[in-house]
Amino acid sequence: MKDRYFIGIDGGATKTVGVLFDNNGKTLSSYFVEGSNLSISEEISSRRIINLINKLIENSKIKIDDIYSIGIAVAGASNETGREHLFGLLDNLNLSDKTVITNDVETVYDYIWQSKNGGMLINVGTGVICVGKKNNVFVKIAGNGHDKGDIGSGYWIAKETLLELSYKDSSIDSQDYQSILEAACSHYNVKSYQDLINSINSNPDNISYIASFTKKIIKMAENNESELAIRLVQHATRVIADYIVELRDTMEYGNQDVILAGHGSVLKNSFFRKELNNALSFEFNDIKWIFLDISAAYTAGLFSARLKDFKIDRKDIVNETTLIEENFKDE
Repeated sequence: MKDRYFIGIDGGATKTVGVLFDNNGKTLSSYFVEGSNLSISEEISSRRIINLINKLIENSKIKIDDIYSIGIAVAGASNETGREHLFGLLDNLNLSDKTVITNDVETVYDYIWQSKNGGMLINVGTGVICVGKKNNVFVKIAGNGHDKGDIGSGYWIAKETLLELSYKDSSIDSQDYQSILEAACSHYNVKSYQDLINSINSNPDNISYIASFTKKIIKMAENNESELAIRLVQHATRVIADYIVELRDTMEYGNQDVILAGHGSVLKNSFFRKELNNALSFEFNDIKWIFLDISAAYTAGLFSARLKDFKIDRKDIVNETTLIEENFKDE
């Protein structure tokens, strides 16, 4: 049989990861670019995804006509204008008929839980969303958008921290204030709070730019270096715990022992996850977390292959990408 080639793309607000692999699970190329979110920056995100596809094909040294299917799992995929713009660019490459565009959690859910109903996926990265499937219909809690009521995400934690620095009558201790300010200036490589604000306002990817500070905030909370950091992390985990409980109740999940699928850079942090488990301790007797064993970009490629009636052995992908996954540790 002639080799078939597949592209998988995982686009979040901070980073867009792409892989190109064949029907034997062999990876020919992998690459990543800046974030993509079709509901925030339709044209920029679409161009980044197209550039990523071209780069993957170029690095693989195959012809564009050899691509069998493309799976694009991207934040903001429900935005019709963004989808149409991206499909238009794909059509220029004669790839639109080979492409499936979906949100950036559906393919991860599909890979982890496969066709099972009742599984829950908790995604906390730059954004936050909790999803499950009941009677083959997706149930979603949160995931409305970075500035549309979602609390607990990486963006929210960093934004709230930076906002606290702006309040003249801030309630936080002066030493704590200074520690946070110094950490922020160091992270963003600026000398003052005003320089920090100017830096954020002038950055075209200011959502991911703001969210990039979250890792430092969580570390400060873990090391007990800042009361504000501790308070914000605990508040975030309590709200996410409420999302999970709401999802559980909506799905009528009655078991006190639960397996939760996790995804996203914030949730992969062991301290953050410990705080979340503490917030859930009155709701569940035992919580077990499972995470992807491959980059989410592969799940998008596998998803598109299956919808195009081509089955690839998942084990081949896992075995093939043991070393390649090192490139995506912080996605």
